Amino acid sequence: MIKLSRLAVVIFVWGCLQTQPALACRYNVRETGFVDFGDRPYILYCYVNKDTPEDITSSFREISYAALAESNVKSEIIDISRIKKHPALRYLDLWSIKSFPSAVLISPEGQSMPVPVTKPDQPFKRTLWSALDSIISSPKRDEILQQAIETYGIVLLVEGTDHQENKKAKESASAAIERIAVQMGTMPKQIPRPPVLVVIESQSFNREKILLWSLGLNADQINKPCAAVIYGRARWIGPLLMGEKITENMLTNILYIIGADCECGLDRRLMHGIMLPVSWDEKMQAQAAKTLGFDPENPMVKMEMSRILRQGFDSSARIRDANSYPGITFGYQELVVEFAPAQKSEESSEDGEKTLPPKPASKKSASEPSALPSPASTESPSKPSALAESEPALQKSLYIIAGLTVLIIAAGLFIVRRAAR
Repeated sequence: MIKLSRLAVVIFVWGCLQTQPALACRYNVRETGFVDFGDRPYILYCYVNKDTPEDITSSFREISYAALAESNVKSEIIDISRIKKHPALRYLDLWSIKSFPSAVLISPEGQSMPVPVTKPDQPFKRTLWSALDSIISSPKRDEILQQAIETYGIVLLVEGTDHQENKKAKESASAAIERIAVQMGTMPKQIPRPPVLVVIESQSFNREKILLWSLGLNADQINKPCAAVIYGRARWIGPLLMGEKITENMLTNILYIIGADCECGLDRRLMHGIMLPVSWDEKMQAQAAKTLGFDPENPMVKMEMSRILRQGFDSSARIRDANSYPGITFGYQELVVEFAPAQKSEESSEDGEKTLPPKPASKKSASEPSALPSPASTESPSKPSALAESEPALQKSLYIIAGLTVLIIAAGLFIVRRAAR
């Protein structure tokens, strides 16, 4: 009888302990950022014609395959003499390309920019390797990837021409990082190191031209400081903040999402940022797996995360920033959510980059709340207001846990009573 009583107590304690993990998802948003869910890649269209030597075409095919194999950039050769109907042909007119071989890089959001693959008096293979390497790698992108693996995330600050504006932007970014560092202990999962600040100085713009382009910036036309939040596998989350919009409050709100529970109720678009064009090799994969404590390439992990993220995904809504370049699916305009944006013809953004019009979204009620809180709404929020959407789910979980606890206690008392008899 004594053994049965002890067994009942053990069962009771064990049952209570099992309710604790139910309070949180197994993963946080940062961890989902290291998983490749088959995101739309960047595409490098390589154009040739009937006058292009065969060795040039074959070099295009072989070198691009080898150089881009471990990146999120895919290549495709377009022979304009044979192919008369292809979406890639529109970029020839858009950029007035008349000589071949040539190349144009397309982002998942429809941006495009020509990539020089030939130089006078230089071997084609050498210039092609150099061009491809510049597409997927640069000093700042290498630093971003390493910091993303080791830390909470990155605030990427692009300097403008005014020293005082740059100083103010850096102070706001540093203050936001400090606030997140203080709050990290209360987040669903512990992250070893807080966010870091990475700065792109004006003298680095030429080397970081592709990185700046992927953020919607023209390296030759940057006047105001700009800030973006990066995490995981070089994913850009939230809007591009420019000038006075780089505030401690806004950066804190965006950064907080990275440490949130992946089942917190946020829209998937806020949890799964746009990838920058980078190379992700086996060494980085191993480092990420060691830091995370699991392999983000494991099929079972991918399947579980995909299921979680699909629950919060709504493809019919589109958040657009009137001040950002066309095409980016995150934006800030006192955070107005627009639905079914009107079609526009091909246009040039304010920074000079040419883009194609975004695809229209399906209509939806405009009464849906915006995804990110406006900095003007509150000066010192402890958490982003968007996270409040998770409160009903949390209350439901607590009710379930309370019910299970009562059942376990009742079962334990029943067993003890039977044992005493």
